[in-house]
Amino acid sequence: HTNPTKENHRFTEINDFTMVFPMQMISTFILVLPIGFCQSFYVLAPSRLHSQNSHLYMEPQEDEKKLRMTEFTNLEPIKESALRKQRLSREKENKERFADFGNELWELRSSVQELSGELIEAINSGDDDEEESIREALRDAEARDPELTYKLELEGMAEAEDQKKEGDFLKHRDNALNARSCLPQFNLEGLWVGKYGSHGYEMINITYAGDTLVAFKVTGDKNVPRGEITFQADLSPLLHPSNKRKDKDDNEPLGPIMLTEKASRKWGTQQLPRHRGLGRVAEEGFENAQWMEGQLIIIGKDYFSFAWVPIEHQIFFGRPSAELALKMLRDGGVASLKAKSWDEPPSIDEDVKILKDFAAQCFEKTEENIDEDLLGNEFGCIWHQADAEECYFE
Repeated sequence: HTNPTKENHRFTEINDFTMVFPMQMISTFILVLPIGFCQSFYVLAPSRLHSQNSHLYMEPQEDEKKLRMTEFTNLEPIKESALRKQRLSREKENKERFADFGNELWELRSSVQELSGELIEAINSGDDDEEESIREALRDAEARDPELTYKLELEGMAEAEDQKKEGDFLKHRDNALNARSCLPQFNLEGLWVGKYGSHGYEMINITYAGDTLVAFKVTGDKNVPRGEITFQADLSPLLHPSNKRKDKDDNEPLGPIMLTEKASRKWGTQQLPRHRGLGRVAEEGFENAQWMEGQLIIIGKDYFSFAWVPIEHQIFFGRPSAELALKMLRDGGVASLKAKSWDEPPSIDEDVKILKDFAAQCFEKTEENIDEDLLGNEFGCIWHQADAEECYFE
């Protein structure tokens, strides 16, 4: 073809002969040609794509590709603002100042307990030098505990406010915020996904009101719809007896869950802190909605769970991928499976409604399996009993 200019043509070259085929003919042409010729055509054509007549080939040329690449090679990095530099510097200082959540923090607290015992012995023995040395070591150790520091700074804020000392109040507030930023229970803002039993996977959004964590449903179900609070938890510091209300046992601080050796290896921590909370339950249509005792269990920076204690039901939450988040927002969550089940598929002669129900269940089950693949194997948890000494996370 001497003038191959039509846009709907595709060009290739075999030896010195240029062949032009309209798009509508390509598939038909290949189907009717002998297999041997098609193989030769496939092998020969790519070898001459960049010949003297390579302008006929409609792929971008090397020069054009290089030109496109240079558009992104000399881009200057965005300059960091003074506010961002200040924040990054503060985060680095806080990380160096406080112990990391996990075994480092648990070992630090064990060391504090040992030093407290040694301090009592030094006081009883009357050794002033030993007492002062232990007190100094104890102060240094306690200063590395972010939760203890947060609690003490909150007390300092309240005292400064009562005494109308604005400068001291602001100082205690800044120190409290620095310590708070290192506690995982105060860094759970945003979207999470957990499996609500037969309702399937649902998405929640976590926000804070002071030291209270509040979880709203982004995708709901027939019992608790979207937009409603699914659970909340009081995260006030609970390290010292001054925070305990001895008139009510329900307000006693919860001890951590001690993990087995196998579970601690998997999760990288020997114990899981717990916080008291309230979980929402309701009948269909959000009827007879009520709160029941619950527990927020902090597993780390990437996972947590919430337990509805009276019914021994626990949901394990993790961050959704962007793909899963968009899918759930689009579909409104994973629909629950129909109550009806089949031992075997219905026959083709069954009623149309039964066939539709069966097809819908197959589709929903497939979606549920896809979501499980997206979430990964971490979303399996066995909650034994409310008074169990150990909780196994699989």
